[in-house]
Amino acid sequence: MRDHTDAWTIEYVEDLRRRTENELIYAETCDLNSLLSIREFASKWINATVPRRLDMVLCNAGILSPPFSSRRQTIDGIEKHWGVNYLAHYHLIRLLSPAIRSQPPDRDVRIIFTTCALYAIGNLSLTEATSSWSAFGTSKLALMSSAQMFQREFDQHRRSDKAHNNIRVYCVDPGLVRTPLLRSFISFGTISGLFLYLILWPLWWVVLKSTWRGAQTILHCAMSPVDYDKRGENGWVTAGYYRDCKPSR
Repeated sequence: MRDHTDAWTIEYVEDLRRRTENELIYAETCDLNSLLSIREFASKWINATVPRRLDMVLCNAGILSPPFSSRRQTIDGIEKHWGVNYLAHYHLIRLLSPAIRSQPPDRDVRIIFTTCALYAIGNLSLTEATSSWSAFGTSKLALMSSAQMFQREFDQHRRSDKAHNNIRVYCVDPGLVRTPLLRSFISFGTISGLFLYLILWPLWWVVLKSTWRGAQTILHCAMSPVDYDKRGENGWVTAGYYRDCKPSR
């Protein structure tokens, strides 16, 4: 697992600094496999001597185990899809909520959760998922539900200066992207499956998006101007759901 002391991470941050001419870029470690690590990260961020500016939180990390693989757990003994894909992000935003709400009213704060169409097969009942894709879909469904809850909570918050809360929550579906995560799932996590994946590479090239194309909807929600004319008297009420750089249902 990489952290902020990893040689690759250090070189990547230095490269970003050179390309952007911004020496304020840095990295910190937050292990989503551990609720304690998340709490330590959030506490360190909130308790900084100089209050930190917060413009955006992008909750993009996740796992998808190969089909028919054995059940895995986080450090806390939680089923890994549920723990990393949902609970870790929920815990992080919950801890950062006071800092998010305290940002100046003229600051455009955005929280972006990446999801997947597999949320449609998710089931939020208390019974444990019987397959990796079902567990993945359930975790994404829970994440989208928490996004709706966070948006309502931010809308209902009353600032002491009586200003509006310019906090927007998004759920983004980047589509099926040619990532190592999906490759491991399609190949069943086996050498023979990987060999078949390579044979069918022309098909995947056509059917699946490149990482560049997959990132466009995330970048759209991160950088496009927010149309505040669409915000009602009670706020946004619901989190935005975007696919292919446009609102979806």
